[in-house]
Amino acid sequence: MSLTCPSDNSLFKRLFLGMVIFLLGCKGAGSEWQKASVPLIKPGATVQIRVAHATNGRLARMSPEQLQIMLASAQRTVRKELGVHVVFTAVEEIELGRLFARIPSSVQNARIKSIYDFKSGNGDKHKLAQGIHTTLTERGTKLDDAFAFAAPYLPPAHPKDLREFSGLLANVMMERLEQWRHIPARDGAPVLDTSPYNEWIDWDTLGYGELPYDLVITNQLIASAEYVDVDVHSAIRGGLTVGTTTYSRSSPYGSYVFWSTFPFLDNSEHTRSLRGGEQYSAVEAAELSGAYLAHEIGHLLFQFGHPFGQKTCIMNPVSMLRFREWQRQIDSSACPMGSRPEMTIGAVPVYFNAGWLRMSREP
Repeated sequence: MSLTCPSDNSLFKRLFLGMVIFLLGCKGAGSEWQKASVPLIKPGATVQIRVAHATNGRLARMSPEQLQIMLASAQRTVRKELGVHVVFTAVEEIELGRLFARIPSSVQNARIKSIYDFKSGNGDKHKLAQGIHTTLTERGTKLDDAFAFAAPYLPPAHPKDLREFSGLLANVMMERLEQWRHIPARDGAPVLDTSPYNEWIDWDTLGYGELPYDLVITNQLIASAEYVDVDVHSAIRGGLTVGTTTYSRSSPYGSYVFWSTFPFLDNSEHTRSLRGGEQYSAVEAAELSGAYLAHEIGHLLFQFGHPFGQKTCIMNPVSMLRFREWQRQIDSSACPMGSRPEMTIGAVPVYFNAGWLRMSREP
């Protein structure tokens, strides 16, 4: 999920977070942050989501039939768990290079300092840990909940506060991120090459350009490290992102979803280990991807947060990549809307940088 800047009314907390953001930079650069409006979606409503499929020819991809299975699964799950009927448009195919050409170069250049350059080894791990701590603090993350969620997948540790926990996450994230570099693509070269397609920051910047989609499905592995917006569940699996909801100037929802099918399609030893040994048929991969996509649609339509460890909640992130386990446990009757702070509409607002938006519109 994309970054939220502070919205707490406590004077002390606002002053403290303001100081942290001044030192570290909210979302990496710039200070003109504004809140996107919360979509006004009523229970039982029908909403339309515009869909694209952005592909990298070096990697395995879903067939048109799998994509339809996936979207049908998402539609059913959203209806059952969130009470909304989603209508997806016809899927528009686009090559990944053409999609990335839509990123405004001025905004891309403004954000490049937010990327931890793990490919060249020039990243700053201390700054990474600081950034994780800032994000956890801004989102009101409870140490007990987040640590209980992550502890089964971490080395033995007992962090006394969010700062210690953030340092632990930074170390684990970088160790496991290196493992993604050893997975081969179809051409025999590493999946993570010199292109920027794996970089979360670039995907997070697409919405500042002309993006006529609310959902971009991709077969690209999105695995990277950033000094901003690192989620707990992404860090423990080595910077891998399954999906994110973030700002889009062209979306009626104020945001768009980018969604990677790589974790469902890849059968390398490393990916299978994160799935707890799970292997999927073509149909099951599509079904599970669609079910979990419903989680991200909860962010898109309602700006829900993450109730870490509350396994019946559709907004509880998957543990590592154990998608079957996650799907079996969700039950909206045990975790309805409004039942927890994170399940409240607008719990995690979407923010955008007005300065970047101005830059994106300059000729």
